[in-house]
Amino acid sequence: MAPISAIVYYDGDYTGDDCGENFESPNFVLLKFIARTTFEALISKIIRLVPSSNTKTLNTLYYRFQTSMVPVSYATMTIQSQEDVEAMVDTHRGNGADMCELYADFQLRSSSRSSYQDFPPSLSTPSFQQFEHGSSSTQPPRQSSANFRDMQIGQSSANLSMGRHSCAAAFDLNIQPYDNRHGFSGHTTFESDPTLTLGHEGYSSPEEPIQELGPDGSEIGLFTTPLDANADVDSDSTTDEDNAEQDQPRTSTWEQHHASTSRGHQPYEPPSHMYNVDMVAFDVPEFPEMPNLGFNASYVGLDDSELWIGMQFETIDQAKSAIKLYNIRKSVHSKVTRSTSEKYVCECTQRKEQGCNWKVRVSKKKRKQNIWELSVYNGPHTCCAVGHRQDHPNLDSTIISQTVQPIVQASPKVTVSTLMAHVKSVYQYEPEYKKTWRAKDKALKKLHGDWDASYNELPGWINIMQKYNPGTIAVLETKPYYKNDRVVADVRQFHRLFWTFPQCIHAFKNCKPIIQIDGTFLFGRYRHVLLLAVIQDGNRKTIPVAFALVPREDTDSCKFFLQNLRKHFFRHNTVCLISDRGSGFLSAIESLGSRFCSPKVEHRYCLRHIAANYHGRYKKDYERKLILRMGYELVPNKFEEMLHELNERNSDGYNYIAGIPKEKWTNAYDGGFRYGHMTTNLAEAINSSLKGIRNLPISAIVKATYFRLGKLFATLGKESFTLKDVGHIFHPRIQNEIQAIVVKSNGLYVLPMSRSDTIFRVSEIPRPLQGYDPTSYRVNLEDKWCDCGYFQALKSPCQHAIAACSNSRRDYKNLVDPVYFLHSVCKVYEMEFPAIGSETEWHGNQTWPTILPDPQIRRNKSGRPTSTRIHNAMDMPQRERTGQPKLCGHCRRAGHIITNCPSRRQH
Repeated sequence: MAPISAIVYYDGDYTGDDCGENFESPNFVLLKFIARTTFEALISKIIRLVPSSNTKTLNTLYYRFQTSMVPVSYATMTIQSQEDVEAMVDTHRGNGADMCELYADFQLRSSSRSSYQDFPPSLSTPSFQQFEHGSSSTQPPRQSSANFRDMQIGQSSANLSMGRHSCAAAFDLNIQPYDNRHGFSGHTTFESDPTLTLGHEGYSSPEEPIQELGPDGSEIGLFTTPLDANADVDSDSTTDEDNAEQDQPRTSTWEQHHASTSRGHQPYEPPSHMYNVDMVAFDVPEFPEMPNLGFNASYVGLDDSELWIGMQFETIDQAKSAIKLYNIRKSVHSKVTRSTSEKYVCECTQRKEQGCNWKVRVSKKKRKQNIWELSVYNGPHTCCAVGHRQDHPNLDSTIISQTVQPIVQASPKVTVSTLMAHVKSVYQYEPEYKKTWRAKDKALKKLHGDWDASYNELPGWINIMQKYNPGTIAVLETKPYYKNDRVVADVRQFHRLFWTFPQCIHAFKNCKPIIQIDGTFLFGRYRHVLLLAVIQDGNRKTIPVAFALVPREDTDSCKFFLQNLRKHFFRHNTVCLISDRGSGFLSAIESLGSRFCSPKVEHRYCLRHIAANYHGRYKKDYERKLILRMGYELVPNKFEEMLHELNERNSDGYNYIAGIPKEKWTNAYDGGFRYGHMTTNLAEAINSSLKGIRNLPISAIVKATYFRLGKLFATLGKESFTLKDVGHIFHPRIQNEIQAIVVKSNGLYVLPMSRSDTIFRVSEIPRPLQGYDPTSYRVNLEDKWCDCGYFQALKSPCQHAIAACSNSRRDYKNLVDPVYFLHSVCKVYEMEFPAIGSETEWHGNQTWPTILPDPQIRRNKSGRPTSTRIHNAMDMPQRERTGQPKLCGHCRRAGHIITNCPSRRQH
């Protein structure tokens, strides 16, 4: 935290005008203080900096701050205690001002110190008269039990008693001359009027002066010397004069004390060295030619422009960072010459070449609670700054990781190039790609833990999820851990993990009965595969419901995932399972047999993968597009026409497509199980959204799924319940689509074909000018079926069915599948994820064997893992969808490619 800069005005006018309080003075000093400074340290620093020759006393300190911008106005507060200092610091930080404005009100004081009769011996009070130029407080009195806050200015006298057993903070060795204007008394014991405050009115006399034992055992007043033994001392007997004296009005403290000293004691005048304390000389450093912070030094941040002796650090890492950042700012280099558990020494790299004697040593101070302190500093650098290099040797991955950590925390998928640009904007140096990649890796490790240690954290986190979220399903499988061909006791090797949540299981009961499954690679230190199961609600919102971490996407791993998925999710009458035609899922489904066969499970293929596989075999782009149109076609007759066209173009390709069952990849022969979902785009979209966590340790991935699903359920649930409460039946997007179909149903000719008004013949109106021939469709409202294929594919009435409903006086909303209604969507999110407390509560006693990763799936230590999937023929480029021409990779112009780019040849 950077120190606070302040400007202190003095010897001027403290006035008020239309803008509020105002300081007017040509005299000012500048100072800096840390946010946690004490009241006494701040006052002492002001007294040392304000030029004076021991002739003034600090009376009051004011702080001014801005309260309004338009119009400009100010307010002030008086700094009288430690609480006022803390309030001033908080106000300054919240105000955002560059300088903290203070005004010190000084008063002239008399320099007479000739005799005891001229002034009383006084304990220091917590007023500003205690802090004088060239003065200071010393040891506290005996039996002292209170600090400075116990004696704040303006406290009532009922709470301030300083008699024999005084609780004052310190003695004032710079004894004040007696001045009736301020009404100071000798020993300040306040037992009279509680409205009296320090520094304004006189006070009642004390019970007795402060005493201490003399040489003969008798008590004498402090700062007094006993009279000669032959001196006449008053007897203890009470005379008439004494009684008469008691009837007189009560005298002041000073008069009583003066009378007592005149009767039995001579005044004691302290030597000059006790009240003429030179505070400036007291703070002079031992080595004035070197930068020095002085007493109460502390390291306040890494943004300071210079190092100094006495600079303190909590850890050695902070000291290293401060030294490296100093060299980076100065464009100079340093090297470590000694590094132990007690000392850290750096020297300039140009010590021999240019004779630069720059040196810094940081030592561990055991007497100061193991604080690291800068004890030796020979600086600044005398060598020439090195600015011709793009990178800086002291700008290592540790410094970069501290700089980019907030960015990595907000977006773990941020690219290394983006981080390099950010580092260059901060330090004006461009680090190497490898160094920045390591810095990002360190930042991820600091934020989410170590990769190897995260495996052992999994059982603990699973227990926490099951404790706070009962019903959480987690299946963790481990294997024996071998070392030198021997099984290690109490150590297990991570194999695979499946997990899901009761909120996801409940949500699937009210969603479309389809599940899309897919796998995605992780980018971390180990080559794991994350298997996902994704569903969609009636509002077309995608929800990941089940996860599995497996070593690879093979038959055994896919079988493990599908078995747990069927156990917890396949409770509907019929569930449509959509996947790619990868060997892992196909072999796993075949091995599971009847458990994944109709009527319980309807397995379908991803059309996008089929078209990509075809293009990979035959490299025919037109035929790939033809296969995509065949898959989306709703009418069987048109599908057969396109299939015949494919046979004429490529007989081998026809045989390949004909070998795939039609019901597995086409809409025309699906039977209405897919709800129009022809691809695994839902799972692919989730893979893209999870890309930010795919390079995290596995325990962080499990945590991220819990908290992201919790946020997703809260956001979508709030939206759905709000729409339902205001009277919506469908989501506005679904309602708009249905309304557009209703508009198209106007003008259709409907012919009833049954007595029950369930079968109709719906004909379109001829439009010869637009080139449309009239077409007739059969509609069966009872079976929810139409010749156009839309009704049975999407489970929502088409324009022909809506026209038939209008003819038979039926409400078409009764033909919409229940999953599209808002009341079903609200049931999806009615179970919320409970909040989990701080991570400090998660770590308990470990009751499970230590779990270690599989060393066989660790990535190579050299190089960096690929963080982006390689695109293939399955990925249709945007230019192809929009009809844009292909651009050159060098100049981004059309008409040529990068190999024959004209601008490249010119360079």
